[in-house]
Amino acid sequence: MSMFLRSLIAALLLIQAGAALAVTGLKFISTRGDFIGQGQRATYTPPSASVSAIGSAGYVSLSVTTATDWWFLEFAAPAGAALRRGGYADAARYPFQSPLRAGLSVSGNGRGCNTLKGWFRVLEYERDATGAVSRLAIDFVQNCEISGPPLYGSVRLNSDRPLTVPNLEAVAGADVAVVAGDVTTLDGSQSFARRGGPASYLWTQLDGPAVQLDNASAVRPTFIAPAVGIEGASLQFRLEVTDSAGRISRDRVIALVESASAPRTEIRFSGDPGDYITGGRSYTYNPSNAVISFSRNFDSGVSASINGDTWWNLDLAAPGDATLLPGIYENAQRFPFQDIDVPGLSLSGDGRGCNTLTGRFVVYQVEYDGNGQPVKLDADFEQHCEGSTPAAYGKVLLNAVPHATISRKMRSAQQRFGID
Repeated sequence: MSMFLRSLIAALLLIQAGAALAVTGLKFISTRGDFIGQGQRATYTPPSASVSAIGSAGYVSLSVTTATDWWFLEFAAPAGAALRRGGYADAARYPFQSPLRAGLSVSGNGRGCNTLKGWFRVLEYERDATGAVSRLAIDFVQNCEISGPPLYGSVRLNSDRPLTVPNLEAVAGADVAVVAGDVTTLDGSQSFARRGGPASYLWTQLDGPAVQLDNASAVRPTFIAPAVGIEGASLQFRLEVTDSAGRISRDRVIALVESASAPRTEIRFSGDPGDYITGGRSYTYNPSNAVISFSRNFDSGVSASINGDTWWNLDLAAPGDATLLPGIYENAQRFPFQDIDVPGLSLSGDGRGCNTLTGRFVVYQVEYDGNGQPVKLDADFEQHCEGSTPAAYGKVLLNAVPHATISRKMRSAQQRFGID
């Protein structure tokens, strides 16, 4: 046999072997009570199942169908980013997620989540010169209605990765941005040890100014963000999860710390128990977890819009359609329905708003550009829906360092919200 013929046969055998290794299919393990998988286990592979995919740089969807079943899976990177190899924590239901969060949706056989929290890991994702999806491997976990029983799964298309559902994963959460002095929580709650019994956790700081974790073996340890220079600092942490069989998985997360003396854009608000708008919860939005935009409203005041895990809107307006300037604004009414001689105020969102309201706000700093658009703002507010005693309290910053002094009338609100 000639050398050429031997080489040709060897090449053909390699091609056949590669083709034999290519894996296509969907496998899931649904836990008891999971709405999507109904507590069942299933594996779908050709030829009994048809698997197809379409995708772009930052998004891919797959359709898996048989004679009796159909499933639809969607995975998306944060807006403007490409889907790359690695884990995506805190994913929300696609396409309703925050622009800065990953999107996920696994539905089928007439069932889908209203809301969800999930995680997925991209192992492979390739498209050919025409843009068609040529190779894909993704593992995922989905919890319907945020805290529902998990659906574990894996999906493959022409992949050299086996169609197996992961048993153990450390998930250190999404990167966060905090301000020096903030009490900060790391979150490993999406980690799982599907088999092998209870898991143990170990957090280790790898980089950045040293901080003290309150409990390095907790699922959600906390630390106080350290004082940093005006340029800020990056803290890197590793989470190590070990199951009862001794198997280990690791993941990393970054906390970006801003100086308390650096100008920043941030909106924080919380409420008393019984407050209709906040539900007694606390919210913090900054450019790491939401798209925040500012504009002039039609009463010459300032509007802030938050597109994060949900939508929020805040309006402040001076009496008489005057330009909003630094000062104390008492006896505010619901914007834009306030009387002409009183200030306007409105915090609404997440499907809730006041019919009527009373409140007050203090503007410490405000500046506008040549077109009259706000470029700096530092303000506090207090809002009571329908004249009720429970209130929402908040701080809004636009490219500003928080003012060092506070008014007597807003001191109670500041203390309630924990703002110095």
